[in-house]
Amino acid sequence: MTPDGFAFPDDPEKLVITFDEGVPVAIDGETVTLLEAFQQLNRRVGAFGLSGREIYDGPAALALVSAYEELRKVTIGQVSGEVCLLLHRGNVVVNSARDERALYDFTTGATFDRSVA
Repeated sequence: MTPDGFAFPDDPEKLVITFDEGVPVAIDGETVTLLEAFQQLNRRVGAFGLSGREIYDGPAALALVSAYEELRKVTIGQVSGEVCLLLHRGNVVVNSARDERALYDFTTGATFDRSVA
């Protein structure tokens, strides 16, 4: 059973997931195994009320899929990089995604390396 909205933490929480070739390898800069990533994300994301709406709850899976899909939008080839998520009152929102090898530099908004196109 999901607690009512007033039971969630009042302040949003940021977390950064680092992917290496599509696999989460670190959370907030701390190296994790895939199992540890799911366990930590289930606990942290679940505390904000995000849950699956199917047969079972899976907040870690929903957060990882959201992060992975956003990272795919900015990567070339292998899906590696970092995604920052904001957690707040039943929502997980992608705040940013970056890949060192991306074609577009989102920090300046103007750089495009045409040699890799």
